[in-house]
Amino acid sequence: MAPPAPLICGPLAGHPAAARFAPEVHRVHRRYAAEVVAANGLCPFLRDVDTGFGAFVAMLDPGEPDLDAVVGAIRAAGNPVIHVVFPLIRPPSSIFERFAGRLAQALKKALPDPPVMATFHPDLAGDPVDPHRLVGVLRRAPDPFIQLIPEGMHEGGTVFAPLPARGEPIPSIGPERLDSAHCNFAKLKDGRIEPLLALMAEIRADRDRSYAPLVAELMASTMGAPPPNPRAQG
Repeated sequence: MAPPAPLICGPLAGHPAAARFAPEVHRVHRRYAAEVVAANGLCPFLRDVDTGFGAFVAMLDPGEPDLDAVVGAIRAAGNPVIHVVFPLIRPPSSIFERFAGRLAQALKKALPDPPVMATFHPDLAGDPVDPHRLVGVLRRAPDPFIQLIPEGMHEGGTVFAPLPARGEPIPSIGPERLDSAHCNFAKLKDGRIEPLLALMAEIRADRDRSYAPLVAELMASTMGAPPPNPRAQG
């Protein structure tokens, strides 16, 4: 079964290159999910990467993210698990995390059952020698993105979350799974962290190569427009 097509949103969603760019974004992030997260068992519930993505939303915004537009995209996604990716920007991770915090507050007002959120960013702070700081390292995804999952499906240290099969209840979280950060650290500490970091760097290089011509085409259409917030540029 082919993975669901990404939902394309944002100011450049109607650009002729958008329909070619979004599948590349999806492909690169699927590599991260499959080769980094699933292959190393970093999320205890992730069984199938394609369904684990849930709704994959590519926000094609060349400047600072628009809070209302992101809320609208999330409401339109129609899925309990959503990954909202921002492939055209790379603000400092602290700024992106603050945006995610504002988004969380907006979703509490917009949705009857607001989701639990996790922030991923290529430059998240972290350290591979500490279990909890390793979480930041493992969340250095190819692009900034926000993961939204239903309440009750999250756990401390989880890197990625799945979508239950149709009709399947959301998995319960037992005490033995409350600290997957230590579990993941134990899995990776014996010589597996460095090769994993090298793989993540290779996926990042794949991202840069495959995005470059399409990003140039997309961004050319913004020439002459007011310059975007410099803090939001990748």
